Amino acid sequence: MPNPRWTHDRKLSKECLGIVGVDEAGRGCLAGPVLAGAVIIPTAFFRETRNRKATAEINDSKQFDEPKREDLYRLVMELAEEKKIFTGIGRASVEEIEKQNIVGATCMAMKRAMYDASESSVKLWKPNEKSTHTLFQPRLENKNRWAVLVDGKPMKKLPYEHSGLVKGDTKSLAIAMASMLAKVTRDRYMRKLHKKFPEFGFDSNKGYGAQVHLKALHNHGPTEHHRPRFLRNILPTHHTESANSDEVEQSQLSLF
Repeated sequence: MPNPRWTHDRKLSKECLGIVGVDEAGRGCLAGPVLAGAVIIPTAFFRETRNRKATAEINDSKQFDEPKREDLYRLVMELAEEKKIFTGIGRASVEEIEKQNIVGATCMAMKRAMYDASESSVKLWKPNEKSTHTLFQPRLENKNRWAVLVDGKPMKKLPYEHSGLVKGDTKSLAIAMASMLAKVTRDRYMRKLHKKFPEFGFDSNKGYGAQVHLKALHNHGPTEHHRPRFLRNILPTHHTESANSDEVEQSQLSLF
């Protein structure tokens, strides 16, 4: 039985030049950067039966254990090395999360991933800036456009034209691949941090609020890799600059 994510994107690709999938990893973590992955799949990719077979197991990265994610990550990168697809990675630092809030920083990471993927494709696909004049401009025929899909709802602060797909990492092959890139890249980074700060258990919790992580925060205090605005309700004595009154809550997505 075909991978339903393959079926979704193959059907959509018949109406356009290809699919661009974007996803993030680490948005809800207490520590570490937020990472984004972007994957460009040209329509021609779906015409090869062997590509369907090769991607049969691709799904949301959270559905797999770490060794399996690493295997699937390598598969995605092999397809990229063969120039069958094109990939990009973007990152937003802890400092950018503190300055921009998590929504703004996530959009920064996504923008960078999309640009990186575009560059790797030698601009086969080029992201289009959103314009306030879009409604007054003639739209290109669907067959001359790319379907740009971001996991979740559309994001107001992401400056490139895109559509949101709720639970897209379980529905779209391109988003699922982007999810794999973002998750594995970020997990590798957090495992490196674990070597420097083993008491926080970053190798297992990857910066999320697991008990061992929370206990270490109370016993040792935060590191420079922790997100100050995320610790306000966890460490009451941890002083951070107050957020601007017009900022959205850290857990919210900024929508159209």
